[in-house]
Amino acid sequence: MRKFFSFLSILSLFLTFLPGFTLAANEPGVLVVKFKDSETAAAWQGRGFPMEQVYDNIYRFTTSDISSARDLLISEQGVEFVEQDNQLHLEANAADPLFVLDENELTKQWYLPKIQIHQAWNLAVGNNIIIAVVDTGIDARHEDLNDGRVIKGYSSYCQTAAQNDPTNCLIRVTGELSAGVNSDDNGHGTIVAGLIGAIPNNNNGMAGVNWNVKLMPIKALDSHGSGLASDVSAGIRWATDNGAKVINLSIGGQGLDGVGVLQDAITYAYNKGVLIVAAAGNDSAESGVSLNATPVLPVCADGGQNMVVGVAALDYLDRKAKFSNYGSNCVDIAAPGTGTFIDKQQKQGLVSTYYDPTRPGEQDLYVYAVGTSVAAPLVAGVAGLMMSIFPDLDVKAIRERLLASVDNVDAENQSGCNGGSCVGQIGRGRLNAFKAVSESSGFVSGAILRAPDNSLYLIERGLRRPLSNFVYGQRFSGFSAQAATAEQLNIYPLGSAVAPVDGSLVKSSDNPTVYLMEGGTRQALSYLSFISRNLRFESVTSLPNVEMATYPLGADAPILSGALLKASNHPAVYVLNNGSRQLLSFFVFQQRGFEGKPIAVLDPSDLGRYPLHPQNILYPPTDGTLIRGDQSATVYVFEGSVRRGLTLSAFQARGYNFGNVRVVPQSEVNGYAIGSDLLN
Repeated sequence: MRKFFSFLSILSLFLTFLPGFTLAANEPGVLVVKFKDSETAAAWQGRGFPMEQVYDNIYRFTTSDISSARDLLISEQGVEFVEQDNQLHLEANAADPLFVLDENELTKQWYLPKIQIHQAWNLAVGNNIIIAVVDTGIDARHEDLNDGRVIKGYSSYCQTAAQNDPTNCLIRVTGELSAGVNSDDNGHGTIVAGLIGAIPNNNNGMAGVNWNVKLMPIKALDSHGSGLASDVSAGIRWATDNGAKVINLSIGGQGLDGVGVLQDAITYAYNKGVLIVAAAGNDSAESGVSLNATPVLPVCADGGQNMVVGVAALDYLDRKAKFSNYGSNCVDIAAPGTGTFIDKQQKQGLVSTYYDPTRPGEQDLYVYAVGTSVAAPLVAGVAGLMMSIFPDLDVKAIRERLLASVDNVDAENQSGCNGGSCVGQIGRGRLNAFKAVSESSGFVSGAILRAPDNSLYLIERGLRRPLSNFVYGQRFSGFSAQAATAEQLNIYPLGSAVAPVDGSLVKSSDNPTVYLMEGGTRQALSYLSFISRNLRFESVTSLPNVEMATYPLGADAPILSGALLKASNHPAVYVLNNGSRQLLSFFVFQQRGFEGKPIAVLDPSDLGRYPLHPQNILYPPTDGTLIRGDQSATVYVFEGSVRRGLTLSAFQARGYNFGNVRVVPQSEVNGYAIGSDLLN
């Protein structure tokens, strides 16, 4: 018999956070530190710091004076970062009785037809893709999860803290979790797991989004739904190293304490081909908060590098749920997260599997749950379906296709974000599983299509990517474009624009800033970074503003070593070398062929921003150059950019000729770095 709870939306899925605070002297807490190498970590441990290794060179420790300890660590050269460990909390066609095809049946699984999952199941029901649930654990004994789909996992959390000091962990649990057992002592993780992959066609309860998924429990939160950012990070690393392809994070915390350790783990996972899906959070029951103004973890813990898919919550009418956070910086997509617009007093959420710690023997419990916490696993489950049907797509392509396959919900969201419009604040649109897994057909990958309005597209990895006339001429001048109807084009989700080739110089038609295209992004070139590359303004192409806006803006292009610069009021020429400037002699200027290079003429105050070489040495000639001063008979050879004195026997042994020795002013010789003499 199925048993239902409807209070979880109040107890578990609405986060309540403490107000912001400032660290006070002698305040206890947990610090996370990343050392640059294991030797530095060992040295600190040898100094009596009771540090616990999280993974690699990342450690944490409890201190009675967090401010002083942080100041001490951050002053050390061998420390990459040190931060306070943040407390993260919960966010809150199948032959199964609760599955329906009608999205208006709000007491059943109305959210599945909303995202067109039943059409998607005609194309893909998943395979053994592993989706990790970083949460409170999973009850693998539940009647809708007990067929072996819950595999072994990992735990890293504080089971018991000191009564009056939650930062002081008395009992820490770390290690592997066996497959098929209950690891949940809260219930939240079991809810998330059911939404992703509850057993279909078993005449029990419900159906998950992904029928054949493998669910990996990563227990990083305690029975109260709280845990440290470092434990979550350890779980992400373990999941990545043990085969997870998608990681769901239906958790959140206030502020950005712990962002370093989380970003470290997220970057590791992303670089290993793992898709991270995170709830946007429920920080205000009235309207949510803007993550642009108040970023939170872990949804904003990717440094703006698009390594996390942030998920906002919608109601059954596709309006932003009142409680859901929003913001263009961290939110990428929206998904059903509540049945009704005003829902804290309602029982029309998303139904899912549940474990009740007060009734541990019952494995047939279900709940109505609301929150971005339940929106995120729908996205994670669909991502797993996509990976099963598109095994050749990398994580970047899966992410792009997922976001390009959404349904537009702008019309339903003209308000609701702190009194303003939510357009552009809740991602690209609402999750559509059918579009995400549809195998686009009709044109081969690599085809160039011309739309009825003469716009061009490149078909690539199941997406249609806008192709400007400029890029078409650059990359595909020998290829003909095929005519395509609007209906044929609309089969393919819209992807990102094809960027100009790396090394292209582009600018907007009405803006003087010149950009260098690198890795699909445009990098702003300063005058000096332009000069350092020996670039020419006649190589710059002006593009329409609309086209420029389609190419993502990256970091500013760095200034390369080798740039020549001088002050406007002095003839001395310097070469930039690893961030400092070295004076050039006229001899070296000619020898190295710098006559044809442009020289950046700077205001003296601007030149002063580039410090002289710490040893105030001249920029050296090429290795192998022989020189002597006009006031000394000693001959030097340059090796490794330093001058080395030669004895007569060493000079002769190397077959040098006195006719090749360049005589320069003695002051110039003395200005070059000196090494050991060569005796023979």
